[in-house]
Amino acid sequence: MRFLLLFCLFPFLSFSQDSLNMSVLGYVDYPNTKGIDIWGWVDSSGSEFAIVGLRDGVSVVDVTDPINPDEKFFIPDIYSTWRDIKTWGNYAYVTTESDTGLLIIDLSDMSGNTYWHVKDFISDNLNDTIHFEAAHNLFIDENGIAYIFGASNPPGMSAPPNGAIFLDLNSDPINPTYLGNWNEHYIHDGMVRNDTLWAACVYYGSAFCIDVLDKSFPNTITSVNTPNSFTHNVWLSDDGDYIFTTDEQGNAYITAYNIDDIYNIYEIDRIQSNPGSNSIPHNSHVDGNFLVTSYYTNGTVVHDITYPENMVEVAYYDSYPGSGWGFDGCWGTYPFLPSGNIISSDINSGPNGTGKLLIYSRGFQQACHLEGNITDQTNGNPISNANVSLLNTSFSSTSNLNGFYQISSLDSGLYNLIVSAFGYENDTISVLLDNGVVSNLNISLDPTCTFPKPDSLYVFDIIDTRVKIGWRNMNSTDCRVLKYFVRFREVGSPTWITRSAGASSGLCNFGLNNTVKQLNNLSPSTTYEFKMKAFYCGGGASGYSLPIQFSTADVCPSMSGLTVSTFNFQPGKVRFDWDIFDPYTFARIKYRIDTTNSLWQNVGGFGIFYPTSSVNAFGLIPGTIYRAHGRLFCDSNITAYRSPSWTNPPIYWSQPNSPIRNGIEASSDDISIFPNPSKGIFNLSHNLEFKSDLVIQIHNSIGELVYEKLFEEYIGEIKLRFNLTEFSSSIYFISVNDNISIYKRKLIVE
Repeated sequence: MRFLLLFCLFPFLSFSQDSLNMSVLGYVDYPNTKGIDIWGWVDSSGSEFAIVGLRDGVSVVDVTDPINPDEKFFIPDIYSTWRDIKTWGNYAYVTTESDTGLLIIDLSDMSGNTYWHVKDFISDNLNDTIHFEAAHNLFIDENGIAYIFGASNPPGMSAPPNGAIFLDLNSDPINPTYLGNWNEHYIHDGMVRNDTLWAACVYYGSAFCIDVLDKSFPNTITSVNTPNSFTHNVWLSDDGDYIFTTDEQGNAYITAYNIDDIYNIYEIDRIQSNPGSNSIPHNSHVDGNFLVTSYYTNGTVVHDITYPENMVEVAYYDSYPGSGWGFDGCWGTYPFLPSGNIISSDINSGPNGTGKLLIYSRGFQQACHLEGNITDQTNGNPISNANVSLLNTSFSSTSNLNGFYQISSLDSGLYNLIVSAFGYENDTISVLLDNGVVSNLNISLDPTCTFPKPDSLYVFDIIDTRVKIGWRNMNSTDCRVLKYFVRFREVGSPTWITRSAGASSGLCNFGLNNTVKQLNNLSPSTTYEFKMKAFYCGGGASGYSLPIQFSTADVCPSMSGLTVSTFNFQPGKVRFDWDIFDPYTFARIKYRIDTTNSLWQNVGGFGIFYPTSSVNAFGLIPGTIYRAHGRLFCDSNITAYRSPSWTNPPIYWSQPNSPIRNGIEASSDDISIFPNPSKGIFNLSHNLEFKSDLVIQIHNSIGELVYEKLFEEYIGEIKLRFNLTEFSSSIYFISVNDNISIYKRKLIVE
């Protein structure tokens, strides 16, 4: 047995929920099920009906007398958490995702006994057919064409198009004719006017515009991304110049777009109901100058969209006792009844978390709008980030980068407008505002900031082609810096070069704290002058400071006379020499094997400081061709102050060969390695009978150097212990070079 609770609201009965400019006229509780979507219908006599989707069926309620709503009939249907309804003529068309096809209800029979479930649809030529058993949503345009969105079939059956399926309802409303489909993306919801489909492609995060004049060959025109990339709903303004979208995400926006040029759609405003609450907008519908939205836990919300670039919330009824994120509360709303009453369906606002139909009266009207420009009284420059508020109200706004502001009020009347900006005197102005009217008021503020010029200019880290300049932080209790300009030139030149020395975000919550700027690409041995100008938050600016002069350094000289010397009896050694002259600080030499992609190796660490003009390198491979180049540096702290390039062309040479003895065949000069193989710990002993430099290297199997040690002018027995336990199990090669012989052995790490 089905139970239904109908409520009449007498003056002494009211809800305790939060509301603004809306009141409940009547409601219906569904104590045994939960609510889904809703649509409205008007019969030939003018009676108004709410068609309510429920999880277990469809309820049709006469709401002509909103205080005494009367359920006319209920059609039970398969359980589903989605059920959407639209009407054409005397028929209601219902989609669900629970595989019952398209439910068609004859509304002229208020007994509720005349309805059909249709799953197969045939074209006029009988050649094209389509079968679907479930769909997420639908829309019916002014020409009687139904657009089925998100269709599907049970597993094992061929999938229908899940974009939009086009059905003609005119010739036979209970056997719609199949016309075609659009299937580029899944469509979650959409609406159509003048053969143009606006589709909410939720998983693509965009609203698509599709030409559906030719139903056999629909054509995608364009698309626009929505702010939260989960486009749930899109609706067209009555004049066709704007669209409004919702993203079904926590803290998401209702967003307005200008579509006057269909190939250049752009966002003009976005708004949240109860910002920061993490609530989710669901479905928005345009009703003249108003946008009516089902907003889950925030209830039914109304925005004035007379000026879509400045949407204003003018009414709401929060029917759900909870708040925040969640798919609870208001699912759908319908604002198009001739009476002006708004009907909304709630998922679980009824007793014990069950469904509810609510009938609302309209107590709202168009907002009062005020806009204008805020400028500096002394120079006419725009003032950005100025705060504008209406005294004794919650309405406030800020000016943009061009000094433009917009502010609104819900009720007409005389208001005190408070205007403030950092660095300016506050101003209070009386304004008369009217509902539905945009008033214009331009405002000029007197500055308290005197816009001082940057001072305490100085230079440091001067080299041949660049310099760093510094200045005092010009922020103060009265002034916040937006940006600086630096102008510089060679002394005697008529032309200044201008550079920005940092810029803030433009919000000016904090002043720009930059006090250093580097000037690049200067000429060596040249005297320059520079000066600075400060731009302040709010639009004011200083003049330029008095210029100061500096001279760049001479060019750091290039290295000359770079030579290389090899040693026949020390084939792993090489010496580099170069000319010495003033002035420079240190030199760097790099060498590498003369093959493509070989790595440069630095000689002598950080550098070879003046006046040393030679350096040795060890561990080179006998019989190998190398290349080397050098460079001079003129400041040990600023390595950018150096000769313009490395010596070019580089020098080339070949290391001398040397006799190589196999350690197994040697006697007293042999090397001994044990244990081998090993887990990674090796002991090496070698007896050197003459004084010589000794280089010990270990390479891995691909030739990479993993260990190197130099013993200078060594004689006698050498004993070493190598720990290769950090390396993977593999074969390694050790070489001992005493500048006469190179001993090579294989190491095996198990």
